[in-house]
Amino acid sequence: MEKSLYLLEIEIEQLKRRFEFAPTDVLSKAEQCLMRSRQIHFAEGAIQCLILMCRCALILGKHTQGIRYAKEALNAQNELDNDEYLPEVLHLHALHSWEEGKFYTAQQHWIHALEQATLEEDIHILIESLLGLGNIWRSTHEYHLACATHELAVKVANNTRQESLEGRARILWAWDLYLLNRYVDMLTVLDGALEVLEDKDFLQEVAEVWDFRALALLGLERLEDAEEAAQYAHDLAVANNLSWVKTHSYINRARLEMLRQNMTEATTLLDKAEQAARDSANGELLALVYFQQSLVAEQQEDYQHALTTFKRYRSYSTSQLDIQNKRESKDKVRNSKKQLEQRARKLINRIRGQYEYDPEKHLTNVVSETYWWEQLVLFKTALKSSSYSVIIIYHDTPRYIDACTELTHSLCSKQDLVSRLSSDRLGLLLADTGENAQQIFDILQQMIQIYPWERKGLTGDLPDVSLHNILSFPFTLDQLTELPLKGS
Repeated sequence: MEKSLYLLEIEIEQLKRRFEFAPTDVLSKAEQCLMRSRQIHFAEGAIQCLILMCRCALILGKHTQGIRYAKEALNAQNELDNDEYLPEVLHLHALHSWEEGKFYTAQQHWIHALEQATLEEDIHILIESLLGLGNIWRSTHEYHLACATHELAVKVANNTRQESLEGRARILWAWDLYLLNRYVDMLTVLDGALEVLEDKDFLQEVAEVWDFRALALLGLERLEDAEEAAQYAHDLAVANNLSWVKTHSYINRARLEMLRQNMTEATTLLDKAEQAARDSANGELLALVYFQQSLVAEQQEDYQHALTTFKRYRSYSTSQLDIQNKRESKDKVRNSKKQLEQRARKLINRIRGQYEYDPEKHLTNVVSETYWWEQLVLFKTALKSSSYSVIIIYHDTPRYIDACTELTHSLCSKQDLVSRLSSDRLGLLLADTGENAQQIFDILQQMIQIYPWERKGLTGDLPDVSLHNILSFPFTLDQLTELPLKGS
């Protein structure tokens, strides 16, 4: 019995590593593992298999089947004496409902997932749920709510160093800003996305960033920069077979040629966009292509063609709207829309209170890495009148930095800011200079010397602590890592 359980656990772990690349095969094997788990009454194995099956169904577009798996997983969860898997199950249920166009059912499940993720301290699902709720509000034209929710997701992801999720959250936030015509803010957000994504293997996300950069630059009528961004997005999309970005980059380039009054080239690009949209069967993009074609034809005074393409646009857009209206009418939760929104806002405000910086809040002076660097640059620009110093604590074992965060925080005044700059560095923006800063530095060093590290199972070298003048302190983390350590 124990050997069967052990082998089953190993097989499930192997399937978890493969489901993104071979969903059909993993789905079949997970079903077999589910049967074996139920035969030996292995409840955790059963719920893990159902979660896997749910994820495979999501990739394969089998949403009705995926919802059935999610419901079975919720039943399996009731057999456990903890709620470890509950946030993920609720999130997957919401994702399948979202894909089916049942926005309010999805919203309900993401609210539950957010609550459970907060209780279980599951940061990954907490951020995913914020992204989902933001998407719901964008799709229901609540752009300001969507923008605020995606911005919060960025702050939580940045604070907890979830780089891939921060990148995704920034792209969605940029989308919201575009719909609000805030193009300058959009570029700032996308610059942050490139910082966390560009050196990693997130090719689709990077392509989407450049595509949205092109949109923002077009909005600002910076045509040369927009052309460069759109072409780079297009090249990435073609090289990596990213159909959505490829089609949308054609549309962006066509918009660019329209602004240059080069209607022949715009027509050629839109024809390519139409073919790409047809190949990927994307009705939403196809409607956008037809709308742009009608504008080009109107500029060329070809009013018959303009009318024909506008009719096609109306046909596709109203068809998409009819489909969504039918889905919403089948959504049993739609009648409680106001209650859902109120509940979601309360929950989001509670999370915002945990992660946003508030100088009056006595519980923490810990801020996100982004905010810390922004304030550092602001204080540096004060030059001779700057009243801040910087203390950096370094150790290559993250658990030392965890403990140092608590020690450093205990010395903070309301004006001080503490941030985890990387896995091995902690930064303190100290609202003191000269002898006062040196005194705080000496006290912190003594605290680190006398701290009972052994009780936390830490027996190596103590953290390196250094005091810096803010004017000579580096502007970036890369520059900071090049500085010699005090003890080296």
